[in-house]
Amino acid sequence: MSESAAWLASPFAVAAAALFGAIWGSFFNVCIARIPAGQSIVRPGSRCGACGVPVRALDNVPVFSYLWLRGRCRACAAPFSVQYPLVELLSALLAAALWWQCVASDPEGVVAVRLARFVFDFAFVGVLVVLSFIDIATLLLPDVITLPAIAVFFLAGFGVHEASWLARLIGAGVGYLFIYLIAEIYYRVLDREGLGLGDAKLLALIGAACGWKALPVVVFAGSTLGTLISIPVLLATRHRRPGALRDVQVPFGPFLALGALVYLFAGRAIGALTGGAWL
Repeated sequence: MSESAAWLASPFAVAAAALFGAIWGSFFNVCIARIPAGQSIVRPGSRCGACGVPVRALDNVPVFSYLWLRGRCRACAAPFSVQYPLVELLSALLAAALWWQCVASDPEGVVAVRLARFVFDFAFVGVLVVLSFIDIATLLLPDVITLPAIAVFFLAGFGVHEASWLARLIGAGVGYLFIYLIAEIYYRVLDREGLGLGDAKLLALIGAACGWKALPVVVFAGSTLGTLISIPVLLATRHRRPGALRDVQVPFGPFLALGALVYLFAGRAIGALTGGAWL
């Protein structure tokens, strides 16, 4: 193993990847807050939503600044949402895990290919994180993210992904049509909306990035996790909501994103268990 390959597989490199992820997580928070409001993600800089005072550079360090300031604005002491450190920490953990999977665990592979795969996969999970938190807050998956991302990840897949262009093209089409048909049948039978077309575009994005063979895993894992998580949460909080549980809208986008993460990190293991039938 060369010296550079050894460093890429070292704990220092994994920690650097985590720091890289946390920094991007701070940007993801900007996207989550501003894109649904139709605001620029570039200008103005970060500022307190209560008093409008710009956040100092030292107060904008991912995770640590939130802990140091005890989750409050230095200027007016207004509380910041716990979402900010949560997204930053989640992004750091995902980046570290992807670095280990794409780079550190394959010390004999071509460095440029390993790094390109890491960048591709981290960009993909970053989009999933942003869309998931937006969906939780607004029950919407903005077209301004999903539609360009479908094209970007399909094209980027030519350089770094294991799935063929045809598998990714079929994945995008089947992903969209699968959710679209379920939503249409649901509406025709019950005369009300169930799944939205935002979910269809998200599944198309996942198919465009990972290929059609990812879709059974993503849908099964997403549906299972959605049931296991959402039903207990709804039952525990039912006293806060008027009306029947069946009338409560539950965002499905985050569970599709979780299903995509299951495929991303456990796809090969699932393929081995199923005899390669899916993967």
